Amino acid sequence: MFYIQSLILRPNKKIKDFSVLKKNIDDYFVPLNNIEELKNMKSQLDPYYLSGAIILKYGEQDLLDVTMWDLVDQLWTYFLNLIEETIEKEESETYFPDQPLLLKIKSISNDMLLFEIDQKQRVLLPKLDFFESLLKNAKCFFETMISVLEENCDYEYELNKIDELQTKIKCM
Repeated sequence: MFYIQSLILRPNKKIKDFSVLKKNIDDYFVPLNNIEELKNMKSQLDPYYLSGAIILKYGEQDLLDVTMWDLVDQLWTYFLNLIEETIEKEESETYFPDQPLLLKIKSISNDMLLFEIDQKQRVLLPKLDFFESLLKNAKCFFETMISVLEENCDYEYELNKIDELQTKIKCM
């Protein structure tokens, strides 16, 4: 149901024209599963300012795409916070780390939630599948970046939060 892919912006690549971005993803981004290329770029990556994108689809519907690129590690952390707050308070919202895009999640029922992006797109999603997919992909992102950046990063807090949230959603 869900397709999620993390991408890292190629070093020194400037995005100037959003209209060509979707058609030329490989010119601008390296997929997270291309570990060899990421390791080759390691010396050029800034672990404190890691730009990239998260592609998020539900079925055939695009929820997030490469035009919404940002500080990708922080965006994944924001998703963890959204999940946690939605579990605790039934709803949550946050802006992207470095641009004025608003993400909102609101529980509609035990099984469904409303996912809203920048007050332009609203989608009903299966809550448990959505949370599980996000957590699985967030874990993959952080673990991969640890293997790529090695001692230059510390995502222990995020990985612990993922484990904690995975336990919480099992009890939902």
